[in-house]
Amino acid sequence: MREILRCCVAVLSAVLALSLGAAPTAAADGIARVDREPVAGETIRLSDGTDVETFLYHLRVDGTTSLPAYCADISSSVDRTAAYTESSWATDPAGRGIDAGPVAWIAQNSYPEVDLERLRADSGIARLSRRQAIAGTQAAIWRYTNDIELGTALTLGDQRSAAVRALYDYLVERAEDGDAAPIAPSLAMTPDRIDGADPAVPLGPLRVRTSGESPVAVAVKGARSAALTDGAGTRLSEVPDGGEFFVEVDPAAPEGIATVYARAENALLAPGGLFTGKDGVRTQPLVTAGSGRSTRSVSAKVHWRRADDVDEAAETPPATGGTPSAAPGSADGVPPAPSPSAARSPTGSPGTVVVADDRRPTEDLGLTGNWAESLVLGGLVLLAAGAVVMYLARHRRRR
Repeated sequence: MREILRCCVAVLSAVLALSLGAAPTAAADGIARVDREPVAGETIRLSDGTDVETFLYHLRVDGTTSLPAYCADISSSVDRTAAYTESSWATDPAGRGIDAGPVAWIAQNSYPEVDLERLRADSGIARLSRRQAIAGTQAAIWRYTNDIELGTALTLGDQRSAAVRALYDYLVERAEDGDAAPIAPSLAMTPDRIDGADPAVPLGPLRVRTSGESPVAVAVKGARSAALTDGAGTRLSEVPDGGEFFVEVDPAAPEGIATVYARAENALLAPGGLFTGKDGVRTQPLVTAGSGRSTRSVSAKVHWRRADDVDEAAETPPATGGTPSAAPGSADGVPPAPSPSAARSPTGSPGTVVVADDRRPTEDLGLTGNWAESLVLGGLVLLAAGAVVMYLARHRRRR
């Protein structure tokens, strides 16, 4: 009997492991992941009658720092397995020009950066709840990232909906009049790529900007002869905010490529910052709605080629039947990595709003999401039950 019980426990444990999965942990150096359970806000109704669910997510950066965050694109779904990284608003997550200044103002002056008691006083909405605050704030952000308009008759048209609309109006009106600047990444190095530079002179300059108070540590890897300098030959291992530096390579070195790394300790992550899928992975871009500090890392590629090598390549006629030439902008025949914007889902033509599946109320969805997961889980449970029955039948025959 004990053997039978052990078998049952083992099978059911395997089923649970397959159905639930393991929660991913955030990697070091600024990689963020979304916690599995967001905080739900009220369901809102857009001006075209579409009902949309709202949530407040939490980004876990470096496995330690937790930042609340709202969606930055109503048309994208959240991939909870995706790695996130801090991005610039110039990447435009909604596929169109975004005025990120008002978005920053909303994130800095609404829930949860501003607690409910103060937000009630600021907005004049005496009985504003947390769910209403989440819904009103999210709708106001979508006003600028997706050009949506909140309907006048929300959900059931009750007092909860009236409070959401009142907060939305308050935030949009104040954001229009505010002078908040778009939030830049807490660490940036520009340019992120140098191509075909002549190593006879220092390559660069590269420039770093950070919200941290300490100098930025810099290093170069991938080429023995490469060193980081101030352009006059003095080697550097750290650079202040706004500082510039160069990559110096032996002028006789053959064509090559190196990676420059920059690292900032205790950098400030401010409300209104943007996080997108790392390396162009498709997932919901998120706007931070709280502040925190974290270690940040970025990198840049530097490719060099001697001028005489370029001249020789230009004089040599192309061979027939050989390997295809490298794509423009690539190094060593390797095409450049796709930009994040190239991997994003379309948001529809101007004037239309495409609502992502995970934003729609459950009753509006077909056989997707939770329904599909339930079917899979049910099938696994039935499979486990069948295995147990077969085992019991064999055990009885032996007796």
